[in-house]
Amino acid sequence: MVGGLLYFLRRLERWLHQHIFKVGWLVTKQYQTTTILYYAFFLPGIILHELVYWLVAGFLNIRADRAIAWPEKQEIGELKLKFIKLSKNVGQIPLAIISTTPLAVGLAAVAFIANNRLDFQGFLATLGGGFLDDMTAAFARLTSAPDFWIWIYLVFTISNTMWPDVSKLRGWRTILLILAAITIVLFIIGAGNQVVVETLSGPITNALNALSGTLVIIIIIDLFVVAVLGTIEAIIERITGNSATFKHGKMITMRREELLAQQAQERTTARQQKANRAPAVPAGPPSIYKLPLPIPGAPGKEAVTRDEGIIISKPPTPAIAAPSTPTVTRSEPAVITGSVSDKSTITTPSEAKPVLPATNPSARPLLTAPRAPSLKSGLLDDDDEFDDDEFIEDENDDVSYEDAEDRA
Repeated sequence: MVGGLLYFLRRLERWLHQHIFKVGWLVTKQYQTTTILYYAFFLPGIILHELVYWLVAGFLNIRADRAIAWPEKQEIGELKLKFIKLSKNVGQIPLAIISTTPLAVGLAAVAFIANNRLDFQGFLATLGGGFLDDMTAAFARLTSAPDFWIWIYLVFTISNTMWPDVSKLRGWRTILLILAAITIVLFIIGAGNQVVVETLSGPITNALNALSGTLVIIIIIDLFVVAVLGTIEAIIERITGNSATFKHGKMITMRREELLAQQAQERTTARQQKANRAPAVPAGPPSIYKLPLPIPGAPGKEAVTRDEGIIISKPPTPAIAAPSTPTVTRSEPAVITGSVSDKSTITTPSEAKPVLPATNPSARPLLTAPRAPSLKSGLLDDDDEFDDDEFIEDENDDVSYEDAEDRA
């Protein structure tokens, strides 16, 4: 609980410092004047912080020199507490103690003011009744304290100037390691329960409860200042038309219209990035119920949803030639042409050309046969000639010749 309150209070303090500096610039329009007013507003807390810082350094016999001067012009809403400078040869452990002591003193001062000057304990007890009348009575009791607004101002300035520089707290790591080693040794020798649990548990618990109560009081006051400061800032921006924003702690001045346009563009960009963000992978073991399966529609109403990422195509169908009219060729018997004086050839019916007797009177009469003889070659040798005696007629008037294969 204490850790969560410290984190929230630290974020709240950073916002307050930035916007107090912004309101100073909106009023003065000069960085130097704004810086001086900014440090002057937190002057009670600065004095307490630097005084404790100087006293603790002297108690630890570490040289501390005063460097009080006007703060230099700055463009960031952050206090630079360098009015006390330590010697360069200071160790990490003394530096951590010196830097942390103002935080402890500041918390103690806030607790004293809250309980003894503002009566926050009575305010919280009355507020815990749970009725609307009790809330009104609690705030009336709190604000009726003498010099109420002065004490509220002191609590606010002290609580927002007591935080140490984190880079100066490295020595606490060594101190915590030493305390952890001592605790382990006590538990090993059997004295851990008696020393740590029984003796220290009560004081530590009481201290943490008191610390958490103090932090709650500081947060309540800071939230009240946030509401007042935000209202003042909005009124000044609407009247003057000037505004400013912070990037990496540095204040950038601009017109109010430009700031609103920039904020609208940032919101649009954020929405687009959120929309383009990949969907989160479902947690847990894999299951078929987590798969994005397509959901078919009603029968005859809607087609099945298809995945656009997968395309199934048919293989190309070869083109079919248009059917042509079949040509029927008539098988004709082989024709043997030639003469006694010319070279004889045997041609197929498709190659044979009829020779009329009128145009070729020296040609011998053509002899035809209904069947083509089985020859090994379609041509006769140059020395081979047909003889009339070699042809004989059979009973079917078919014409054949002897030893045609041998002559071929």
